[in-house]
Amino acid sequence: MKKISFIYLPLLFTIYVTTEAVLKLFHSTLCESTGCLLADSLLRFDSIYLNFIGVADALVILLIGILTFNKKVSEKLFFIVVVSSLLFETIMLGYQYFASPQMCKFCMGVYTFLVLITLLSSRKYFIMVVPAVIALITALSFLAIPKSQAFVVSNGNYLIQSSTCPHCKKVKAYLKEQHIDFTKLDIDDIEARNFATFLNFKTIPILLVKDGKNVQIINGDKNIIEYFENKNETINMEDSVQVEDSATVEDDSSDNSQLINGDEEDDEGCGFVSLTKLESNCSKE
Repeated sequence: MKKISFIYLPLLFTIYVTTEAVLKLFHSTLCESTGCLLADSLLRFDSIYLNFIGVADALVILLIGILTFNKKVSEKLFFIVVVSSLLFETIMLGYQYFASPQMCKFCMGVYTFLVLITLLSSRKYFIMVVPAVIALITALSFLAIPKSQAFVVSNGNYLIQSSTCPHCKKVKAYLKEQHIDFTKLDIDDIEARNFATFLNFKTIPILLVKDGKNVQIINGDKNIIEYFENKNETINMEDSVQVEDSATVEDDSSDNSQLINGDEEDDEGCGFVSLTKLESNCSKE
């Protein structure tokens, strides 16, 4: 059993990750599912470098496994490397689980190898590592992790808002009075917050109007209401910026500057918490 756990399984593991790395060099892969492609997109760098790290890690596990089997090094060193690799892969795979609609089958294969090596080499160490794995997965589940999925999918009006924002309430009341259908997107959702931060908007409400491939983005309650009141008129291009020839972003920079530099509330929207800066919150009715 020790020969299987210290030599044979690490050898198969090394062959597995090395094969994937070599295939990646020739623009191929063992995993061609959507989940694998999505997993690559979650990385800060090209996935081939992660494959190289995996190969190096597998070789280290194999080398130490051989030395451990021949009693040239302590078993503790082998378990330190294997358990560290298992915890690392737990974070990688756990993030995929919460961020991606599909899992990477190759990554699941890597995780299976590491679990088997740990389990077969020592049940005592395996039992000890289980609480750590559970703790990591639980911690990841507490985080607001953006999901790789579309929210603005069909034509219509989408309003990024908050239930406590009076400016948002004003817009929602107007839309209901005018019998205008819209979909609410809560600013507390990490996807909506990241989107607003990406556009450098500091306040809500934000209206997205999708019409085929064209999307108009309007910030501020006055601008949103004015948009619907003058829907049949030409939008003043001096107050808009064309994005990729398919999206129009409207923003009142002078109002937003009050929110950033002063204590006064923006008269067209409520501030929200971005990932880089805590803006003032609007709570007055």
